[in-house]
Parts: sequence; structure tokens; C-alpha cells
Amino acid sequence: MPAPRPPQPTRYAIQKARGKGWKTLEVGDGLPQAKARFDQMVGVNPRAYFRLIQLDYNADSGYEGMEFNWTLIELYDPTRGGGIRPAPRPGKAPKAPPRPDAKPKAKEAVALPLRVYFAVILIGTLAGVLTYLHLAGGR
Repeated sequence: MPAPRPPQPTRYAIQKARGKGWKTLEVGDGLPQAKARFDQMVGVNPRAYFRLIQLDYNADSGYEGMEFNWTLIELYDPTRGGGIRPAPRPGKAPKAPPRPDAKPKAKEAVALPLRVYFAVILIGTLAGVLTYLHLAGGR
């Protein structure tokens, strides 16, 4: 019978969103240091998604120290006002009822650069006509 594995310390990882996955930037042993580094990374790149997770060693794994269970501690979502969000609680949170004085959001109007489009079409047409006249007149 194999000897029981020694207990592993809890570790904390900082990850950044990359494509459809997460890239681990750093792993540390203490929560205060990991939290400070997490806040620093968010300050350096406030437009990226970051998460701080707790890594617990999975003693039941057959991979000998290579498999961990993780728990979300904090998630930084730049689309939610740029604030650092605490970890979501298990279960569904009740939705807030709509306020009666709330107005529906208006769609943002985006001006089309029609002058630029017409200028490009006009210049292209003139260049085509001049090229045609130059080549047709040389016979």
C-alpha cells in the first residue's frame, strides 16, 4: 500500500483571460501577497479580465501533486464599471425588481463617415476615367 501523501499548502493563483481560456500569471503561498499582486496587475492593465483563485491540493488524484481543486476568490471584470467583484456565492441571487422610474436605454447613435466614403468613391472614379482616357487616347 502506498504511503499517504503529505498535505500540501493552499496556494493562490492569479490568472488573466486569454481567448477562451485563462493563463496563469503567478502562483503564491499567501493570500495577502497574492491579493496585493492581483490589485497591482489590475492597476497595470485595467482593460483585461483577471481572477484570483485558491488552489487546494487534490489528494485523491492519481497525478501526484499535479491536480488541484480551485475556488474563485475575486474576479475583475472591466465591463462592469471596472470594479473588482467578490466571488459569487453558491446558488442564484434573486434579481432586483425593475424600478418604475427607470427609462429604457436608448441605442447609441453612431455617425457614418459618408463624406469620406463619397470622397473615396469620387477619387476612384476619377482615377479610373483618367486611366481609361489615357490608355484609349494612345491608339
